Amino acid sequence: MSTNLVSKILFAGCLSFSNLAFADTLEQAMIALKMGQTEQAIDLFKEQKNNPDAMLYLAKIYMDSDLDEAEDWIEQALEVNLNNAEVYYVHGATGIGFHFSALSYAEKSVNSFTKAVELKPDSIKYRKELMQFHTSAPDIAGGDLEIAKVQIEKLRQLDPKVGLEAEINYELSQDNVALADTLLQRAKHTYNDIPDFFFQAGMLQQRKENYQAAFEELTRAISKNADTQESVVAKYNALYQLGRTSVLGETNIDAGIMALKQYLSKAPGLDGLSPKSWTEFRLANLMVLNSQKLEAKTIYLRLAKADNKELAKQAKKAAKKI
Repeated sequence: MSTNLVSKILFAGCLSFSNLAFADTLEQAMIALKMGQTEQAIDLFKEQKNNPDAMLYLAKIYMDSDLDEAEDWIEQALEVNLNNAEVYYVHGATGIGFHFSALSYAEKSVNSFTKAVELKPDSIKYRKELMQFHTSAPDIAGGDLEIAKVQIEKLRQLDPKVGLEAEINYELSQDNVALADTLLQRAKHTYNDIPDFFFQAGMLQQRKENYQAAFEELTRAISKNADTQESVVAKYNALYQLGRTSVLGETNIDAGIMALKQYLSKAPGLDGLSPKSWTEFRLANLMVLNSQKLEAKTIYLRLAKADNKELAKQAKKAAKKI
């Protein structure tokens, strides 16, 4: 065997080993993230900072705590991966996080959501986000209700249930509460065995400040089967919102505490679920109402050191009141 051929084989072997180690580090980072070891996950992802997948994960992580940092990572991911719909989706979501503080962010968001839909036209998630942008953004920021209606029809074609959810959300966005309520009643009858529409009904009652009615609807949502990822998200968000409803209404305190503890211990790591750090904050709120002030203050003081600036601010303020 020639020296040149041996060198090529050894070089190929080194590349394979390097790629394997690279993949292993990414997998370790994802495992750490799922286990709630966020800081360790960040360090591992940053070891592979030139990997588009690592950039995407870092952007998603920082979305909850540092939007500027999230924007930096997703911009880098976009530069090296122009055909990845998820990268465009997160790019758009980062712009939404700035709450249309500048028209450039709104333009970035709508362009990115539109591109994600173009790349994956059968994605329910991307079409829902594009619809929600157009119902929430003002005209000057690019909002267009006609485009939102087109997305509702496309969603209906992909999945009738999702299309109905989108229609309800559209009516709510336009403050057509009575029509949305009528659609919800029909939806609960048609889809009686899943949590999705009971969760929506609970959120509507919470919005109307009918906290006991919201509590009852959310309790029904929790009791339903969840066989799809969307239903799982609805069921666990119902647990979180049940606790939040107990805070807002200062009623059903014990049930609210139980719901939030169950959320903290069992909620999976899925997109669309409320952050567990905010869940702990709501739990501490309920503990205060339940005369468990020492336990509540311990939680507040820990959350006061959180990376999320708004959460840290509210936790510090709450701790001072005890």
